[in-house]
Amino acid sequence: MSREPVVSVIMPAFNREKFIVESIRSVLSQSYKDFELIVIDDGSTDRTTAIASGFLRDPRVKIIKNEKNLGIAYSRNKALQIARGTYIAPLDSDDIWLDKEKLRKQVEFLDENRDYAMLGGGIMHIDTDSKPIKKVLFPIYDSLIRNIILQYNPFAQSSLLYRKSAALECGSYSTEYKICDDYDLWLKIGTKNKFTNIPQVLTGYRIHGENITKKKRLTAAREILEIVRKNSKLYPRSYIGIMKAYLRILLSYIRT
Repeated sequence: MSREPVVSVIMPAFNREKFIVESIRSVLSQSYKDFELIVIDDGSTDRTTAIASGFLRDPRVKIIKNEKNLGIAYSRNKALQIARGTYIAPLDSDDIWLDKEKLRKQVEFLDENRDYAMLGGGIMHIDTDSKPIKKVLFPIYDSLIRNIILQYNPFAQSSLLYRKSAALECGSYSTEYKICDDYDLWLKIGTKNKFTNIPQVLTGYRIHGENITKKKRLTAAREILEIVRKNSKLYPRSYIGIMKAYLRILLSYIRT
């Protein structure tokens, strides 16, 4: 491992004692080894920190605990400031990396394609026992992604690898948003850089009763509308995105 790791894996966690072991193991089992793993415990009241501390025997693992719950955007930004890697790999503490070659594939791509700042991949919805539910792949071409990115988010947070410099240049994650801080950042990064997805399943996205977008669907819908309107002049077909954002709010009211 080099003196400064090439990749910084950032893992915010809040009361994830049920899933964090599997998440951390999926990182440590990667074939690509030149990384650090930064776990930010955002004021958990369960045994999240104690359980994660069992991995501190690996010198690549770091654990930082906020004294109180400050929110996911704050925790991600804190990890970004600490991160020493050229590339950032976000992984939510209830998700897992299914492809052991994930980091290797993505590092090689970004090393060879300097005009790209962000690279995602497909996901497999998994249940609480990590059993597969549904496969989801996202658009590959930068031009296609730009045409649809205001209509829906074509990137899965836990599948990504992006350049740290690009995120910092854009102001990192906005603490203005409680749920959609990642979507806002992707749009900011895309105004100056290209992005793409690998057409393969890289990540297991866990479906469970505590998914934040399920619990706070209306808040997410309102944030999406604000973000889409803010970027309406920067990406094409914004009128479709705005219409869908309003519809999403309406459906959220109905479901709530």
